[in-house]
Amino acid sequence: MATYSLQLFPLQTVLYPHCILPLHIFEPRYRTMIKMCLEHHVPFGIVQVANGQLELEGEHPRNYEVGTIAKITNVIEFDDGRMFINTYGGNRFRVLESAYDEDVLTARVETYSDEAASPTGLLEVRDEVMREFLKYWQLLECVMNRDLGKLELPDDAMVLSFLIPSVLHVQPELKQALLQKRTTRERLELIYELLGEEIEKLRDLMRDGREK
Repeated sequence: MATYSLQLFPLQTVLYPHCILPLHIFEPRYRTMIKMCLEHHVPFGIVQVANGQLELEGEHPRNYEVGTIAKITNVIEFDDGRMFINTYGGNRFRVLESAYDEDVLTARVETYSDEAASPTGLLEVRDEVMREFLKYWQLLECVMNRDLGKLELPDDAMVLSFLIPSVLHVQPELKQALLQKRTTRERLELIYELLGEEIEKLRDLMRDGREK
């Protein structure tokens, strides 16, 4: 499998393929990195910081090995050098080796793709996940007491298996686990399980609110 070099942006979040992630770029080293990406028309990679570790003085955090290509789609630059950018998730990658170069993490990576899997029954799993997600979204609106907007769910099961985790309110390690699943079915099955758990939590919150 071919490998390539990629500059990485460690974050306490996950970017999924086919999804959008807005970023506020304020650290000088990452402003330089983004400018280089724009100048040379190249993407960068986003990896999640493991265990929510923050970078300490003189120390670098441990990152998960699987991340996502971030393609820059829009940039707003301010006079003080800060930037707001929109990124779009491309392919996933696995970090083979990495090192800091002028305080920016550069890695040798390889593409991390889904494995071949039987499509039998996949549409049924997709439809079950869609139904559960709509329940979750409606309950979330009730608990938060605001309109979260209508989310258009794609028919493509693979795209759906990445879109739902991007808006699901679950722990960072679960978001990473979904990113690392190697088939659409595995992702959808885990999503279905997580949705069931989150729906019960939201119902409990609503019951507690009514009892007060």
